[in-house]
Amino acid sequence: MQNSKTMQSEIGGYISTLIREHFGKGPTSVFVIVKPPFVIVHLRGFLSPTEKILLQKNEFRRVMEIRHLLIEELKPDICDAFSRASGEKVESLYSDWHLENQTGILIGVMESHHEAVEFDWQSDAAQEALHESVVEASRKAEKKPESTKLFWLNDRTLLIERKGFLVEIERELIRHGLGDELKQVKRPLEKRLLLKETQFPDLLNRDIREIFLDWELPKDLSYILVLLEPTKLP
Repeated sequence: MQNSKTMQSEIGGYISTLIREHFGKGPTSVFVIVKPPFVIVHLRGFLSPTEKILLQKNEFRRVMEIRHLLIEELKPDICDAFSRASGEKVESLYSDWHLENQTGILIGVMESHHEAVEFDWQSDAAQEALHESVVEASRKAEKKPESTKLFWLNDRTLLIERKGFLVEIERELIRHGLGDELKQVKRPLEKRLLLKETQFPDLLNRDIREIFLDWELPKDLSYILVLLEPTKLP
């Protein structure tokens, strides 16, 4: 495995070029975290000229659909690039976008994700209380997940993995090919529940900059990425 800075530079350069080639404009900045079994890419200043026109016409859904289709098409290439840079096979990719902020996230998960991984707890929040607040939000949206894990990738980046949370009506929608429509409904709902109807923000005692979500619905698996503002100095 290459050193961390080399991996970050290689992945950041690849993603910038890829986006420029397929969207006509690259992001203004790319921030990369490689912490096995995860590869995180945070994009800023990413909105193509065509997308700007669509958004001016309130075509938010169309922009999201186009991005989803492109990322799905590019997913094998992105996973291969992440694998080459990290030296570990990246088998799955998740993505989400904040069009109003011109930001986005890519989450690569390595094949070794099932192995036990120890992450330092980089927060003043009580681990059990923060975990329970995430479970509570899931319970309100669907049901209590069979598994909920919290990973601090650094002191400003929290990744949450949930498994086994879908209810039967959601499974039926997925079986009928309505998974994309389900995601469109679930994203704002789950963000609102986590931020407004649990103690999650208060427990962190930090301002939340952004929250990103994506799902692999057939596997009943989801990732939530929480980006925090820097700690305020006294």
